[in-house]
Amino acid sequence: MPNKATVKGVLVDATLSPIAQGKIIATLSGSDVFDDGLRIVTQKVETTTNARGEWTMELIVNGDGHNAATSWTIEGYNQFVSKVFEVKSLFIASPLTISLGDLEKSSGLNLKAARDGGNCRLLSVSGFAEYAQLPENQQRETDIVLVTGF
Repeated sequence: MPNKATVKGVLVDATLSPIAQGKIIATLSGSDVFDDGLRIVTQKVETTTNARGEWTMELIVNGDGHNAATSWTIEGYNQFVSKVFEVKSLFIASPLTISLGDLEKSSGLNLKAARDGGNCRLLSVSGFAEYAQLPENQQRETDIVLVTGF
């Protein structure tokens, strides 16, 4: 069973006002090599924003396979079903909680690290203990851990 990471964000309009009852849709597509061979990977996950525009989703970690040929696309829609944003080619490197903004910043580096094998991953955590709690098989010697809080 693949690992899942919690991805979170806030849906806002052009005036930076939160959008309540908006819809967030995440779509995973591609292929990856797992221990039992090559698999086509697809998944669609949806959630609704709360009164403050906040949302969270449990999404499959791309880095669980070996060749990193999968990516997430996340789209946000307001309460009138008009698209507010779309972010493509997102790569979730670990089962840690991450904000959409941090995921956008780290996806390119982490995708390259997964493809090249020996490169480092950039992981954002609120405290180092959060990273240290990962099972050993999900930690790498080459990880760069960015601690965003105390």
